Amino acid sequence: MKTAMQWLKEQYIERGETIPLGVFEEALEKEKEQSINLIKQTCMFMGASIIDIEISKMEFEDIYNNYYNQNK
Repeated sequence: MKTAMQWLKEQYIERGETIPLGVFEEALEKEKEQSINLIKQTCMFMGASIIDIEISKMEFEDIYNNYYNQNK
């Protein structure tokens, strides 16, 4: 499975559009960092859900929204 940035990079290359590849590489690193941090946060919430009834009611989409809203 490709990430969104990998897909976007391929689209630019296939269409012959130019954008400095360094921009894509930087974006891919940022995407990787965000994914890892989101996984960490999800694990934290999953662990806390054992002792907190409100956290146990959270859906994965809630965790996603919580993560990206705090990083604006």
